[in-house]
Amino acid sequence: MDNWNSQSGDMESVEQIYQLLLEIARSSLSDIPRIPENITLKSLPLLQQLQSIQQRPQGQGFKSDYFSVNDLEWVAQVRELLEELTGESLSERPKMPENMAGRALSLADQAQSIKETIEEKAACGPTDEDESSLESPDVLLNLLHQSLKTQRAKSYKPNAPEWQQVLSLLDVVQSIYKQIQS
Repeated sequence: MDNWNSQSGDMESVEQIYQLLLEIARSSLSDIPRIPENITLKSLPLLQQLQSIQQRPQGQGFKSDYFSVNDLEWVAQVRELLEELTGESLSERPKMPENMAGRALSLADQAQSIKETIEEKAACGPTDEDESSLESPDVLLNLLHQSLKTQRAKSYKPNAPEWQQVLSLLDVVQSIYKQIQS
């Protein structure tokens, strides 16, 4: 994965979430509190991005992983808030949940801090610690091999010839890599 794309994608996602949280806070603080228009359309892509962030491998030396444990807690809280608002907006009589402004503003403040952290780390560039924490290609290839086997077992068509082709190609890559190393 390209680190810059991940960094800019993370920054864009956090910025979009920040803007939406501010919109939610404004709507809930208005004279007549209401759920923002098109909240479902706005929140669904963000919910997918948040889920993607939560599913990233943690602590495996991926430089693109800019989210700390506290940040991942924030991700879960934002997902909960957006899911709650989306569900409420789809109900027969949508109404703004209680204390939405406070929750949204608190999460928006955290979003700003996370964005600043990502920008700082992006500005620093790779460090020796980042490079030394990367797994060796051997280990990564083995992890990929195991992951593919697991995915194949869970697949709708585990006996499809494409699975065998992918695994065979990976075996070739591992073999060539071992030759290069010796």
